Amino acid sequence: MEKVSKKKTEKVVEKKISLDLNPSVWEVPYNEDLIAQVLYIYNSNERKGSANVKSRGDVSGGGKKPWKQKGTGRARQGSTRSPIWVGGGVTFASNDKNYTKRLNKKVAKKAVCMMLSLRLQNKELEFSTLSSMDLKKFRDEIAKNSKKKVLLVSDNKEVDKYLRNVEKVYIVDPSKLNAKHLVAHRNIFVDQDNVKVIEERLTNGK
Repeated sequence: MEKVSKKKTEKVVEKKISLDLNPSVWEVPYNEDLIAQVLYIYNSNERKGSANVKSRGDVSGGGKKPWKQKGTGRARQGSTRSPIWVGGGVTFASNDKNYTKRLNKKVAKKAVCMMLSLRLQNKELEFSTLSSMDLKKFRDEIAKNSKKKVLLVSDNKEVDKYLRNVEKVYIVDPSKLNAKHLVAHRNIFVDQDNVKVIEERLTNGK
């Protein structure tokens, strides 16, 4: 267990925080290929197919037989909406394509550990204790730096109530934190009270 001290310089959090961090969560080497694979699965699972292809039964018209079955010298045809006709339907038309992919739980947890380690190493992640006084300062700082997106990892209901409508601030419960959240944000605050919760969740089963 490594002892880490963090102090915010922008006066959002003025108290010095000393934490014993689990190296299996906060010191995991970064693997770009694994992160790319996990992000691909997350994006695929959010995708909804928009294709709307009509088969021969979906195309309007074509109820009348083009010509009689025999005696014309031409190939028999039953409908002008057959896929071999211009204006006909599509063979094996597919409307509902499923893009959902399965993500291994251990891989998902490892990806979160990698991103937490990377953000902490790059000083893009800070630990904080947000009291009611800190929240006002935090909100004011966000207003000054409106171009920066902020990720706040906390299950504190007061924090969510006070900051959920602030632009550029995204609040996520530690139980729902995933690698995509951490990739999308480079300005991350983790509530000190939730550090152990995060570690227990990510090391469970190892």
